[in-house]
Amino acid sequence: SIRQVLNLAVGILVLLTFLEPPSWCRFYEITNTTTTTQDDESIILAGGPDQRCKALLELRGPPAFGGDDDELSDETVDYYPNFHMTLLTVSQSLAIEFLCVLIILAYMVLRIGRDGFSLKRYFRKEIGWQNLTSRFALLLTILGLLSGMPSFVFIGHQRPFAPFLRIIVFIIFSKDVRRELTTIMKLMPELLSILFLLFVVIVFYAWIGVVAFYDSPEGADSFSNLVEAMWTLWICVTTANYPDVMMASYNKSRMTVLYFVSFMMLTFFFMMNIILASVVNSYDNDTEAREKLMDEMIQHNLKQAFQLLCKEGTDRINRDTIMSLFLVLNEDFHDIRSIPPDDAKLLFAILDKDGSNTISEDEFMDFGNVLLLKFEKESEYKTLIETRYPQLYASEMYQKFVAIVQSNGFDYAIDLILFLNAIVVFIQSYPELMGEARDQNPHFSDGYVDTGWELLETAFTIVYCIEMLVKIMTQSWKGFIESQRNRFDFLITVLAVFATAYVYYPNKFSDSRLIRYIVMARVLRLARLLIAMEGFRVIGGTFQDVLPAATRVLLLLFCIMYIFAAVGMMLFGGQITRDPQNPLSYRLQDSDFSDNAYWANNFNDMFSGVNVLFNLLIVNNWPEQADGLLAVTQSKASRLFFLAFHIIAVILINNIVIAFIIDSFMSEWDEYHEKKTERIDTGEAVITSGARAIFDASEVTGTKTELQGGYVARIGKNHKGQREAQVLKGFFTRSSSNVENDSSHSSQSSSTAT
Repeated sequence: SIRQVLNLAVGILVLLTFLEPPSWCRFYEITNTTTTTQDDESIILAGGPDQRCKALLELRGPPAFGGDDDELSDETVDYYPNFHMTLLTVSQSLAIEFLCVLIILAYMVLRIGRDGFSLKRYFRKEIGWQNLTSRFALLLTILGLLSGMPSFVFIGHQRPFAPFLRIIVFIIFSKDVRRELTTIMKLMPELLSILFLLFVVIVFYAWIGVVAFYDSPEGADSFSNLVEAMWTLWICVTTANYPDVMMASYNKSRMTVLYFVSFMMLTFFFMMNIILASVVNSYDNDTEAREKLMDEMIQHNLKQAFQLLCKEGTDRINRDTIMSLFLVLNEDFHDIRSIPPDDAKLLFAILDKDGSNTISEDEFMDFGNVLLLKFEKESEYKTLIETRYPQLYASEMYQKFVAIVQSNGFDYAIDLILFLNAIVVFIQSYPELMGEARDQNPHFSDGYVDTGWELLETAFTIVYCIEMLVKIMTQSWKGFIESQRNRFDFLITVLAVFATAYVYYPNKFSDSRLIRYIVMARVLRLARLLIAMEGFRVIGGTFQDVLPAATRVLLLLFCIMYIFAAVGMMLFGGQITRDPQNPLSYRLQDSDFSDNAYWANNFNDMFSGVNVLFNLLIVNNWPEQADGLLAVTQSKASRLFFLAFHIIAVILINNIVIAFIIDSFMSEWDEYHEKKTERIDTGEAVITSGARAIFDASEVTGTKTELQGGYVARIGKNHKGQREAQVLKGFFTRSSSNVENDSSHSSQSSSTAT
């Protein structure tokens, strides 16, 4: 609970930057260049930071100049375009920030208290340099946030550093982000060497370009000097201006193609792919080294723990000691899930593979992975019919009904109905899809089922309800809802039922098209037909594998975009404006920025800044956004902002994502071809295709548990990335010594009987 409150406080701390008034408008200087009406100006002049920001961000009126030919000059526009998501005042944001900082401080005090309130122990070297650095950084960051609050409250000083300190707190508490940052720092030396080589190539070609295109339209536009030529060629590397950049000279001389094609072949096709290969290889090596180090650390720690737990003169741990260990874990280690007594008995039995009622060192090495197991009683998967009407459940007729519902044929029949439903929806939507205007049938909005289409839609909804009910009857609610596909179908079916009731129940809204729109989402289930194809199964498995690992990179990407958005808001906030009284607005006249109506692409607030950075991540048309800020700032130094983001986010982070996809796809592809069966029987448990081990709890791998009945075990992926089914197979397989003992016991029994 404490950790959840802490995570919430850290998340809110970061969110404040998006919801509070932007820093650029809090102390905005009013001159004769920024006004709309006298009332607006007096409000801004008389008010504090909140009133200034509110008035500036809500200023509207006729633009300084029109955009394209379709834009009317007398329209009303935002003078400082923004997301209008400033939901907090400065004082409210400061109060919330202070509360979040207090929560983080309380957490730090608790951590120090766990070390006996000894700062020397809290900052001890034994915790590792990374954890030590994080603790010092957290302390300094919190002090930095607190130190700026009094000066802001009493003196009115700005706190431009606050957004950056907030994201530092987020990074410190995010192990995934710190892990990826550490990996990137290891990648940088090799990456910088390749980027330097790329820089040399760009300088060389820029030099040639300035000389070759001197006194030509191409030279005047793109190669007027060495710096401008380098910028042009860098845009070429990103493919954002190719082939436009060469067309002026290419139309006059076809030989120009040699210059541009050779440059693109050398940089885009060769060097950028070398960067990709370098990032993928370095990232894979670092991941492999980290996993190897983690394995060694786990083995070392488990061996030490085993020596501490086993009694003197023995090389085994008895049952009572393991059970006491589970109690200690429940009381003192809340990062580990709570282990009920029945689960503890099952975990001990799974560890005790030789059935000796003690744990050897080899068996104890699985202790960490065994803790990932979760158990449920098999009775929880029994259906209502099975528990309330056992005779009906056991009848031959009902079992045939269950077999039909759980068969592939039943799914194919539902898919056929879905396909017919898709055809009906397509026919109904055909005029809109073809862009044809038509008059809407008034019967669709009269609140009655009085057309053929409405009858069909209602019939489809009834069929889907029947499908859902019979599946719940035959699978149980728990078994039904565990399937992602069933959860999706349940959600869409319930929405369709509510939509039908809402449309046909007497009220002001009676448009039956609402049902069609909801059913269209269910028709997406037809995608399961693609899963029957081998290639799509591999792609689907790859997608599932990539998501957990990609979360770490996405969090890092969020932090990078947050930092760049905060920097952009500090440097370029309020620069993109349509205020006719502000001369900055006229600097954009006749520019590609204004011609493309890119007004919303700005850094006037955090949300707008993040949107700009996402556009840069996509790469397409990013020079127009860069040229817009160049025009208003009249400084080519603004280009460094875009250059830095492209190198860090596009070249580095994007290539790491590609590395994820490559590794996951190859792993999924190999596993798919190695997988021969979907059901594994180890003799101790039956492992189903859903990675569930069904077993008798009375005896597991030869160890009595004092439990009765069937149980179901599940396990998540472990740190090695092994699949659940293979891990479960290892857990529910007796050791060779156990099998030999059973065989020996059987032989002795046979001899005695003889």
